[in-house]
Amino acid sequence: MERRKFIKNSAGLALGAYALSSFQDREELLTVKPMGLIKGDLIGITAPAGSIWNKAHINKIEKILADLGFKTKVGETNYLQEGYLAGSDKIRAQELMDMFKDSSIKGILTMRGGWGCARILDLLDYDLISTNPKVIMGFSDITSLINAIHIKTGLVTYHGPCGYSSWGGFSTKQVINCLVKGQPYVMTNPADCMEKLKTWSKGKAKGKLIGGNLTVISSMVGTSFEPLWKDKILFLEEIKEEPYRIDRMLWQLKQAGVFELISGLVIGSFRKCNPEEPEKSFSLDDVFEQHFSSLSIPVYQGASFGHITHKFTLPIGVEAEIDADNFTISTLEKSVIV
Repeated sequence: MERRKFIKNSAGLALGAYALSSFQDREELLTVKPMGLIKGDLIGITAPAGSIWNKAHINKIEKILADLGFKTKVGETNYLQEGYLAGSDKIRAQELMDMFKDSSIKGILTMRGGWGCARILDLLDYDLISTNPKVIMGFSDITSLINAIHIKTGLVTYHGPCGYSSWGGFSTKQVINCLVKGQPYVMTNPADCMEKLKTWSKGKAKGKLIGGNLTVISSMVGTSFEPLWKDKILFLEEIKEEPYRIDRMLWQLKQAGVFELISGLVIGSFRKCNPEEPEKSFSLDDVFEQHFSSLSIPVYQGASFGHITHKFTLPIGVEAEIDADNFTISTLEKSVIV
């Protein structure tokens, strides 16, 4: 009886291991780049995740985009609320599909993160997205959406400001460099954000960019939307998570083999991630040292992206090089078609 149970359990474990590994055995799709944005283009603004509690942000982002020379079309999800979501899953998914289908819309800006994108991933028509490639940008909870779209279609997507975000001079310049000019460019922290930079493992590395919010990325492991990690540059950011929670998520990535597959790692802002009781906790740097100081790939901390004022725009799926000694991320190809 015990032998039967052992065989049954072993078969189950083997099947589970096969299911996990099979996601990494998927064939990587050819990279597809959307057309770059030009003045006069229509930008669709949608809320695929959390509800927009402060409607003043809608007018704010419309004015910002207008000042940059763009027209806007605001989706109804920006005015809806269902629990903590910007309308039902069906409504949010359909609005996104409608914006991809609408040929007059040249780019899609997500309004905010929160939570909700993972709920609509299996409701999206990835074939429709493939035949209507266009810019889509956001961060935080939008991490699952922009990574899933890239994984399922090959379309380059963009980890950058949401409509809710601050759009100061630095962040706006990054958006223009990536989505309008589109030529290879070097991302270096602004002068007032240099003191947070730290090298955990020296060197340079090349690979296609993937990543985003740590909580969201770790939740994608073991799903059909899990990124293909091999030879990628992974970038991670987080907000309001205690060091033990960050430790737990990093262990999940480690045990899934992620750090053995990627070619380099960039750690962005981990804002408000200090322990409530420091005397009973590792510090955030302690956790990073435990995970990253012995890695054989380049790793640096403090890059300017995440839940902060000054944000890079990182093109997911574009070949890049990181320099962990000089704290730079350099795209090695165009980020849009120009």
